[in-house]
Amino acid sequence: MKLSIIIANYNREMYIARAIRSCINQQIFRTKYEILVIDDGSTDDSMKVIQEFNSDIRLIQNRVNMGVAFASNIGLENAKGEYWMRVDSDDFISQFSCQYMIDILDHNTGIDFVYSDHYRIDTNGLTVDTVRLDNNEALFMHGAGVMFRKSVLDKVGGYDNSLRNAEDYDLLLRILRAGYKGYHIPVPLYRYYIHGENITLQNDREISIQLIKERYDI
Repeated sequence: MKLSIIIANYNREMYIARAIRSCINQQIFRTKYEILVIDDGSTDDSMKVIQEFNSDIRLIQNRVNMGVAFASNIGLENAKGEYWMRVDSDDFISQFSCQYMIDILDHNTGIDFVYSDHYRIDTNGLTVDTVRLDNNEALFMHGAGVMFRKSVLDKVGGYDNSLRNAEDYDLLLRILRAGYKGYHIPVPLYRYYIHGENITLQNDREISIQLIKERYDI
């Protein structure tokens, strides 16, 4: 198995179908990758939506909400792929994302993870702007859609289960501090969906980032 795509979901019944479809519709053979959906104790109708895709995904359910870091680590533990990528349940990806990233990792052994720029999408599905991840701080702020060598994630211990926010910031910081190398694709292959909930959570994320910086004396 070449790639495992992980979708960690919590109460995203309105968006999860689009996220799953974007992963199913990748321009690579389905035998080369798998899609794992980790439902993190949703209390809405997410499961009704997710179960419509049972033939295309592997589903793992948490009985209670444990947070995206915990759910992502479950996806890491159960992944069969050589490479690993998380797509947030309210976002989606270009149909060409996985093949481009796989090709880069396949042909460049000195690259440990690959990431692209993002389109920011509004509630009508229209592009608002492009976020360029051409520096580490920008990358740390948008940690989904990164394709890692799974061995790298295993070596750094995966995500920090104690973090409810900014778990991607912490993970990427640890990976770079360990000397692993990333590669930036200057093309927007990831679609980051803007809505009220992710804006509301931004303050909590900033607090978590400040605590992470203090932990690592940055």
